[in-house]
Amino acid sequence: MAAKRITPPGCPSLAATAEAVRSKRQSALEVMEACLTRIRQSEDTVQAWHTLDPELAKRTARELDERGATGSLAGIPIGLKDVIDTKDMPTENGTIVDRGRRPSEDAALVARLRNAGALFPGKTVSTELAFFSPGKTRNPHDPERTPGGSSSGSAAAVAAGMVAAAIGGQTVGSVIRPASFNGTWGMKPSYGAIPVTGVSPLAPSHDHMGVFAQNPLDLALVIDVISGDDGRDPAARGASPTALADALQSPLERPRLAFMRTAAWADFDARLQKPFEELADSLGAHEVVMPEKFEAAWGLHLTIQIAEMAKSFARIDDRSKLSQVLRQALEDGEAVTAEQYEAAKAGAEELREAFGELMAGYDAAITPSARGEAPRGLERTGDPVLCLLWTLLRVPAVSVPAMTGPDGLPVGVQIVAPRGHDTTALRAAAWVGRRLGVGGEAEPA
Repeated sequence: MAAKRITPPGCPSLAATAEAVRSKRQSALEVMEACLTRIRQSEDTVQAWHTLDPELAKRTARELDERGATGSLAGIPIGLKDVIDTKDMPTENGTIVDRGRRPSEDAALVARLRNAGALFPGKTVSTELAFFSPGKTRNPHDPERTPGGSSSGSAAAVAAGMVAAAIGGQTVGSVIRPASFNGTWGMKPSYGAIPVTGVSPLAPSHDHMGVFAQNPLDLALVIDVISGDDGRDPAARGASPTALADALQSPLERPRLAFMRTAAWADFDARLQKPFEELADSLGAHEVVMPEKFEAAWGLHLTIQIAEMAKSFARIDDRSKLSQVLRQALEDGEAVTAEQYEAAKAGAEELREAFGELMAGYDAAITPSARGEAPRGLERTGDPVLCLLWTLLRVPAVSVPAMTGPDGLPVGVQIVAPRGHDTTALRAAAWVGRRLGVGGEAEPA
């Protein structure tokens, strides 16, 4: 018998809620209490939260009301993946190794969210150390299916209507794939756009932060707050804060779209291939054949990732507390030679340059977000193969909840653009969403 599906209630838009709080038409406490009610309604089934602290959440909301809420995210409850440091809540990185860990300061992005008036009900579930072994979270559309990973709880919390936005991270496909499986909007900006200071590292050459939300404007509002050089993350050095929300206020024009199957097209659900091709054609996308050299992406990415994981987790003395899949990855990473690592990094740079050339004449490209609908079972989080290339290339990627699979579950359409062209990527995705009738209005009311 199929599991009973949840009908997500949804949340008010970020812009409308923040304006209501700033103008005192609604208190931050009222917003938080409504959020906590939505969480109670479906948390027993979805299990999106690793840590929930309702009393802390309500106390910080009262304090915000007392001093007068300001900022673009005034009074907005936001979910934080449990690999992001918070000074007032535990950050346990999805592993018993870090059980009880309490950071002394906020991650850079958390400090920025607080300054913008955002509030935090708790920490959302992450896979083990943001790698593959899943946590307890279930897909809100069908609790017998995975929500994806590693940002499992963040995607599910937004999909279930618990919060309007949540923060995740992507080292292979951990924002775009869960966004697809859960039917939310999700964006991974360009590498370095959002500083990772205070976030548990997995593979620093690939680690990106990202956001889940109900529509493109809500994505923009959060990313604008947390982006830009923080003076501590080398990858973010020189990065300016994005201005995505302002960019969405201008009329959306038809983007010049390329349709890129990639070498992973064969892994895309065969039942969805023709509908996806028809969708790409309806959007005016021109098929671009990717050179054979891009097929090396999987090997290059894996070599870099496992070598850097071995360094990131060298702090863990007792590996018996880790899953077998993670222990094996660390052993494999320790076996990567310096020559192999440097060669992989050089190969990745070559592909990044080649992609820039391939995109000449196009604004963005359309490609699948995941292999198909969320797989049945909770033992794995699904294959990230259709996201990996774009993470390696360090380009912005947006998952648009634009398709429905054979079982009636969401399937995302991924929009990518050259690195640094985050505005172009989100505007193209918003145009696609509007064309397909998903995501609401791109401009604020």
